[in-house]
Amino acid sequence: MSLSQHRHAGYIFAGFTLMIWAGFVIASRHGGQGLLTPYDLAALRIGTAAIVLSPWWLPRLLQPSRRRVVTKHAFGLAIVVGITYPLLAYGGLSIAPASHGGILLSGMLPLFTTVMALLILQEIPSRLRLLGLGLIFAGVTTLFVANLQGFGHGLAALPGDIMLLGASICWALFTVLLKRWQLRPFDVTLAIVAYSALLYLPFYALFLPKQIHLAPLNEVALQAFFQGFLVVCVAMWTYAKAAELLGAVKVVMIMSSVPVLATLLAVPLLGESLTVGSAVGALLAGLGAYIGAMAKPATLAQPLPPIQPPPATKND
Repeated sequence: MSLSQHRHAGYIFAGFTLMIWAGFVIASRHGGQGLLTPYDLAALRIGTAAIVLSPWWLPRLLQPSRRRVVTKHAFGLAIVVGITYPLLAYGGLSIAPASHGGILLSGMLPLFTTVMALLILQEIPSRLRLLGLGLIFAGVTTLFVANLQGFGHGLAALPGDIMLLGASICWALFTVLLKRWQLRPFDVTLAIVAYSALLYLPFYALFLPKQIHLAPLNEVALQAFFQGFLVVCVAMWTYAKAAELLGAVKVVMIMSSVPVLATLLAVPLLGESLTVGSAVGALLAGLGAYIGAMAKPATLAQPLPPIQPPPATKND
């Protein structure tokens, strides 16, 4: 596959991820605060993904020498992005308005990823990418302020907003480590799902508060399908594949369009009004995402030690 074909495929994978992430914001706004707790949502997310992908990860876990799933990085990734990320995201959304989710989770992702790429990968962003990053930050800030003024949440949402920022930092770390460790997207998805299920589900069943038995069956089924299947089984793989083909920073620049898309979709789907502040913020963030995604790849301040990718395995 040529370089241009790789990039074209990368943009397709990023587009699929963008739509699913924006759909997550819309679904959260529509659902509001239901009976399911953040612990229930995390269990549905992890449990559904584990069941769907069990024909692939279970044989690999039982026979790691033949089918690779046990790696020295799998445990850490499961802790960071498989368990901590959803707990912070759902916990934040249970306190802060769901509209803050798209703005803080995805909108701040380019900033956190750029900083971590500089620290971990020694990647120096180009001036054009810094311009895009500045426009994204200005647009996200404008969207956030417009949202606060429009809905009047004030300081009550601050603890939830901090949790959402923490979740965004977790995903930024995951994005940079994908490139640093040169991990294969399918292996990454399986490893995160397998270890998250083995670590979180028993602890959830024995110790954590739960209300899943009180929630309507259709609400449980909807969250299981969307959070467990679409967000994890589909979007995590397409995100990792896009990062592999386009680069970590470029992908998160594209993902910063999530609050823009969610804001625009909320008008026809949820009947929300588009204020002047929201429109300006969406325009700035969208323009910054485009400039950042089209910018040339970052340079390296110092060469990194080479890391050999894992050997190809059968039945992938």
